[in-house]
Amino acid sequence: MRVLLMPRWGGTAGSDWYPWLVNELDVPVSVVELDRPDAPTIEVCVDQLRSELAGDASRTCLVGHSVSCLAIVHLLATLPESSVPAAVFVAGWWTIDAPWKTIRPWIDTPVDTARARRAVGESHVLLSDDDPFTSDARSTQRNWRDRMGSNVQIEPGGAHFNRAQENAVRDLVVKVVRRMEP
Repeated sequence: MRVLLMPRWGGTAGSDWYPWLVNELDVPVSVVELDRPDAPTIEVCVDQLRSELAGDASRTCLVGHSVSCLAIVHLLATLPESSVPAAVFVAGWWTIDAPWKTIRPWIDTPVDTARARRAVGESHVLLSDDDPFTSDARSTQRNWRDRMGSNVQIEPGGAHFNRAQENAVRDLVVKVVRRMEP
């Protein structure tokens, strides 16, 4: 088993909780370095994920943070059924309260969520009740359940999960990875 993590908008392998999570898990963790972290595009992110996933999809838990959750959904929509055993979406969203121009394609580009849903064995979402980018956690929760069939957990006071240590993230990833083990 392994974890493949894609950072948030503007994030790098050294941002937020990513380095901490690498050290917290008992499985290998690869962090995708976004080609243009301050202006990621769907196509480039999907290509980067596909390249990192190649040859090992059936033993990989995908973990996305913020915009990268949608990158993972777009990737899943291109994969065959049951390709990836699990995905964890941290601070995932379908829309944000005050979108800027370069983030609009992430909101406006259609994605085949029915196909994405079939490509992943299980999906889990960790949201916060006070995310500064998406103030309506209940609506976001409904969207993840309706579109991806995801199990959704709302963490009180989690903001956008940008701290150096995020126990709720670690605990969810550990739980999902343990279920993947033979």
